[in-house]
Amino acid sequence: MRAAYERAATLLKSVDFDILYLHAPRELNWLVDELALGAPYEQFMETVQKISNLRESLNSWEYRFKPILLTIRGLRLRKPSLKIICYRSIFSENLSVKDAEDVAKLILRTNVTGRVDVEEWRNVVSRIINNISSSVNEESDYIFKTWIKIGEGRKTVCLSDYPAREIIKRMRKFGIKAFLRYVFTPYCFMPLEVLIREFIITDKRKLDISDERVTTLARMHVEFVREYILTSDNYDEAYFKWLRNVGQKLILS
Repeated sequence: MRAAYERAATLLKSVDFDILYLHAPRELNWLVDELALGAPYEQFMETVQKISNLRESLNSWEYRFKPILLTIRGLRLRKPSLKIICYRSIFSENLSVKDAEDVAKLILRTNVTGRVDVEEWRNVVSRIINNISSSVNEESDYIFKTWIKIGEGRKTVCLSDYPAREIIKRMRKFGIKAFLRYVFTPYCFMPLEVLIREFIITDKRKLDISDERVTTLARMHVEFVREYILTSDNYDEAYFKWLRNVGQKLILS
């Protein structure tokens, strides 16, 4: 959500660091460096539009990232030794987009038929969890390899979306002293996020989430998309409207 990126941008202005890891495509690293050296923001975005292979829409990506990008602009003029590393891989980007496409198909099918295909939802959620794990492993390996070369002994900030906790666990396994700070709290997880989390928890406990629970959360997610995403100008507006009208009451029911 943009609100989370705005808070992260505020945090960056208040802390001292030597290295910044961004959850942005690696192919944009040189452009981000140019921005950090003071390149005009509009010029940066024009170049991104020309060269980027972003799988998500540029408008959606800019909407979320703009607060961070504006904070970064000119940062290396004030601190020339600062290193900025974009660690998002095309591999992870492709998995994320494929997951979103699979969920969109399920939402459409549920809206058309009025029925939740529980097995298909189970299959898609399981693939999402596997893909998240693959992305975390690939990206945390990249972070570690680059950090070993330039970051040891230097104060480092890593901005991450979900699942930041898993990246932190991997960093600690590598022997890096790392801690997690949530910038957007309290946060009410969306129905699909709750479903994913419950799948992970029940799997760790060697249990199985019930068909009824899958159906409930799937219908809630379909309703969120239909009643809030499709009727709002952006994701943040949809989320906060949903939070006011529904929120934790239904998630916990």
